[in-house]
Amino acid sequence: MALTDEKMQELQVNVLDIIKESDAGKDYTIPRTNHKYRLINEINETTQAIAVAPLDKEGNPDYTQTTIVVAGTQDPDGDINNHVLESGFNAVTARVQLTEQTKDVREFYNQSLSKAKKMAGTGQEVDISNMSGFSQSGPAVAKVAAEMKVQKITNFMDWGAWAALYKNSADYKAISNEELAYLNNHLHSYSDQGKDLTSWGGHRGVIPYGKVFTVEGKHHNAGLPKINGNSPDFEWYEKNGLFCSGMTKSQVEKIVDKRLSKSSIDNAYKTMARPELIRRYELEYGPFAPEPSKQDLIAINRQRIDKLHASLRTSSGDKKISLREELVRTSAQTAQLQAEVYEQEIKDKIKSAKSSVENHIKELRDAAYTLAHNLSADEIEGLLSELSMSIAWNDGTEASTLASASSYKNTMTNIAGNLNKAADRIVEIDQQGAQIFEKS
Repeated sequence: MALTDEKMQELQVNVLDIIKESDAGKDYTIPRTNHKYRLINEINETTQAIAVAPLDKEGNPDYTQTTIVVAGTQDPDGDINNHVLESGFNAVTARVQLTEQTKDVREFYNQSLSKAKKMAGTGQEVDISNMSGFSQSGPAVAKVAAEMKVQKITNFMDWGAWAALYKNSADYKAISNEELAYLNNHLHSYSDQGKDLTSWGGHRGVIPYGKVFTVEGKHHNAGLPKINGNSPDFEWYEKNGLFCSGMTKSQVEKIVDKRLSKSSIDNAYKTMARPELIRRYELEYGPFAPEPSKQDLIAINRQRIDKLHASLRTSSGDKKISLREELVRTSAQTAQLQAEVYEQEIKDKIKSAKSSVENHIKELRDAAYTLAHNLSADEIEGLLSELSMSIAWNDGTEASTLASASSYKNTMTNIAGNLNKAADRIVEIDQQGAQIFEKS
């Protein structure tokens, strides 16, 4: 078991605050989410890092999910950054070789594992399950995590990643081919599409290891990506008209169409630009994800509906109106999808049963012919006359069943349409209320 990318991002964004505000053995609560951690180890030298263990509901640390988070190159404006020059020099040399920070990260890993074992006590299982790096510390974390076979690695905007590979830099201390293979199965890295700063880190900021999620924007900040679980928050990106890796073609098309609808260029140019914009997505963000099945969409919608109900209980004003609209529209889509799936399942079952009957009749007819030399012509004809689809299969029942399934689907489609009209009404009433408020 390991922490999600989403939780690793929370820790990475707050790593310097944790170093500043907490001491080893003390607990820290992440702002906004209230996730709690026990601080096991920290360092505030040229390398800045923490080791923490998540707390369960009873406040007990889970040392099997011990997590190491390493901050990036020190910012001159940081109030606890006391080694800006050394950190900056390491960043410069990291453009052509694995960062010198790596040995600090390796030493911190060993210290943290030892301290976690002491804190846990005899007989308690301890494991460093997660590591995270940002900017310059990304390749250092990748190297050490691969050496130590850390289960899950979550990096952000890795600086000097290309030169961190032995096959690219011939640096004998760099990431080996064997370690690269491990990283490709255990590391997620989140990168800004604009490559703010990292484009200066060598080879245009390419990250040549792990699974890389590119998100739209240009900001060298671990907080830039919107993450849900272990991947970008696709729903958020689609809703806000922004691209990220892992989108389906239909999602990309919706965003492109939304942008073109707001553009002032002639429709003829929009028609010409559309396929090029869709093609560019694959160049900048990677291949399209497979389209989800209707069953997948129903499962996704059910989860979303649960979240919307929970959010409604704590929201008010414009936020509550927006959530109500989304809840109604999501429910409408779910109802229609369920009806379509039901109709298709009926069709598939009838088709399968009909095919089975046809095969059975064929087998019996073939068997009858093998007995032909023992039967008279009349006996064979009588036997074969019973082996026909017109007798064995009731076409009327089939048609009636299919008609019922189609009628159910049409009814649910109408209900979904009415729900969408209700959602439109929610928005309309909200707009009318806003106008009244403005006039008053």
